[in-house]
Amino acid sequence: MARRKPSERRNTGDDKVAEPDLTPIMNLTFMLILALLTTISLVPLGFISVQAPKVGGSGSGAAEKPKEKPLNLTVVVKSEGYNIAASGATLDGTRDGRPGETLCPKVKGQFDTSRLSSELDKIKTAFPEEVAVIIMADEDIDYGDIVKTMDAARVPPKGSSFEELFPAVTFSPGVLGA
Repeated sequence: MARRKPSERRNTGDDKVAEPDLTPIMNLTFMLILALLTTISLVPLGFISVQAPKVGGSGSGAAEKPKEKPLNLTVVVKSEGYNIAASGATLDGTRDGRPGETLCPKVKGQFDTSRLSSELDKIKTAFPEEVAVIIMADEDIDYGDIVKTMDAARVPPKGSSFEELFPAVTFSPGVLGA
C-alpha cells in the first residue's frame, strides 16, 4: 500500500462532522419550565388595592362642576409623624396652637397609627359620605410604614360606628415642604 502525504490524508472528504445531540439539553429545559410553572402556583402574592390619581376629565368636552367642594383629605407621612390636610387647610397639633406642628407625632420611634385612625374617625364622623383619602409620603419613609398608614386609613378604631373609614386610597406625588 502506497503511503499518502499527510496533506492528502486530511482532505479526502470521507470525514463527516458529527452533530451534537441536543436531546438531553432539550429534556432538561422542558423539565425546568415545568418545575418553574409548578412552583409559581405555590408562591403567595399580596395585593393592595390602591386607586391611581385621575389624569383627565370625562372626555365629553364640557367640564362637569362638582355639587360640593371636594374634601381632598390628605394624610402626609413625614419622618416626624403624620399630618392631615383637607381642602387646602392643615389640621395641626393643639400644642400652643401653632400651625405646622405634627398632628400625630411618632411614639418611641414608631408611627402612631392608632391615633391617626382615631383622628380619621373624627373626620369621617363630620363627613360620612367621604370615601377617598390621599396619602403623600417623604421619600425616606419605609414601605411597611406606608402600608400601615393605608390600613389605618381604611380600618376604623375600636368603638367606631363605621365599618370602614376611607376605602379609596390614592397615592399622590409631590414635594413636601419643610
